[in-house]
Amino acid sequence: ISASIERFISLRDGGTTFSTPRSITDDGSSQRFINLQQDADGQVFAAWIDKRHVVAAEKEGRDFAGASLAVAWSKDGGEHFEPARIAHDNMCECCRLGVVLAAPHSPAVVLRNIFSGERDHALVQFAPDMSVRSLTRVAEDHWKLDACPHHGPSLARATDGTFHAVWFSGGGVRQGSFYARSVDGGRTFSEPMRVGEAERAPTRPYVYALNGRVWLAWKEFDGELTSVRVASSSDGGRTWTPARTVATTDDYSDHPLLVSDGRVVSVSWMTKHEGYRLLPVEPQS
Repeated sequence: ISASIERFISLRDGGTTFSTPRSITDDGSSQRFINLQQDADGQVFAAWIDKRHVVAAEKEGRDFAGASLAVAWSKDGGEHFEPARIAHDNMCECCRLGVVLAAPHSPAVVLRNIFSGERDHALVQFAPDMSVRSLTRVAEDHWKLDACPHHGPSLARATDGTFHAVWFSGGGVRQGSFYARSVDGGRTFSEPMRVGEAERAPTRPYVYALNGRVWLAWKEFDGELTSVRVASSSDGGRTWTPARTVATTDDYSDHPLLVSDGRVVSVSWMTKHEGYRLLPVEPQS
């Protein structure tokens, strides 16, 4: 990824060689935090935060809050991308996106939106023609902020169609990391559930759904050690196992991620002292 133009590199031969980097968009303004998802038929969906409308507004002497959500499809496995389109304006300019494929050719994106000056999260769902089908506010945290907290959400979708979302908020209603689910296709979300122990400043929550189970991972700090904590649910997010620690560090660390090979869910975590760790997480009883 270059500083100004998102680039795509595809792996070939099982990951042993790479294709030549190619620009996903021909716009030269600021693009950032790309998220790629591959459909069952090999088509690749790309979503990123785009500031071309900010640049245009500045040239015209207008104000423009935040940035825009840009999207593009590749119908040939990443060889070429269709022209990018701006799907939504006035979202947070540096909060990473959570992206899933909710149905064939129908992506869903959770992002930190700007609602009349409040930076709360929204679920944006797309139709196969890439038109925005719906935008739903995930929670009314009422975080009034004229800046970006650099703390993006995460999104998963279970096989039963339930959306699972996690996020961080410093709003007037609630502060900390939270989880909510939608069992009606994203039209409404459950009352937010706190993630982690508030006194240990839980941050960077991440959610993953696999084989009827939902996993949460996040970071906590006890004053000396930063820990990655995990919990899981076997009933679609209604109840959760007690949280447990899977890794710690006493220095700088990256955001923990949940990844899977389709069989085992693992925590992916990079730290200054310990380096990269891929930690299988067995189902909790």
